[in-house]
Amino acid sequence: MKKNSNLVFIISVFTLFALAIIFYMVHKQDSAPNKKTMAYNAGQDTYLIFSDGLGTPDSVTKYDLDEFDVGVTEKSIYYIDINNDGEKDRITKTFTDTGNAHSYYTYKIELKNNNKYIDITPKNLNTTNGASCDLQQIQFSFAPKFKITTISRELGDTWLEPTMAYKQEYTLSKNNQIESAPRQQMRPICDVKELF
Repeated sequence: MKKNSNLVFIISVFTLFALAIIFYMVHKQDSAPNKKTMAYNAGQDTYLIFSDGLGTPDSVTKYDLDEFDVGVTEKSIYYIDINNDGEKDRITKTFTDTGNAHSYYTYKIELKNNNKYIDITPKNLNTTNGASCDLQQIQFSFAPKFKITTISRELGDTWLEPTMAYKQEYTLSKNNQIESAPRQQMRPICDVKELF
């Protein structure tokens, strides 16, 4: 009888240990930043894959969070010739975790000139990511010329309440300055990824 109770105890401990490992792996995977994110398209009952258009980074640095799971967790650097001058310019993408269901990416755009990097980043070039809906997303394109598209909306009474979305496009002028086109009204939506 004692042998059976010891066996039951060992199996119980092993099962709890296996469940703890599974829980840890699922939590770690859910909190990791992704280059591509999914958007649920309720109208078509499908999921959309969204990418910011930057592709594979040239370097990635990972950081540990603080005791509240808050802080910068990843910094990716992309070397891309934005202005077609033969020099590799730099885009830095930083992922920040807020310790809850929300997070954000910030982007910094720098042109290389005489072995120095000059910051030309437009204001508020960051995403606003939620558990179910994103309030702002950004997409880069490089052909036929460099362009940044942001689609954003204001927070409603709740995070999930659809509000009017707006599109803003940025291009690079001939004198290497970021220029913005007039903001365009789109339609009320919860997750702005659906509008790209």
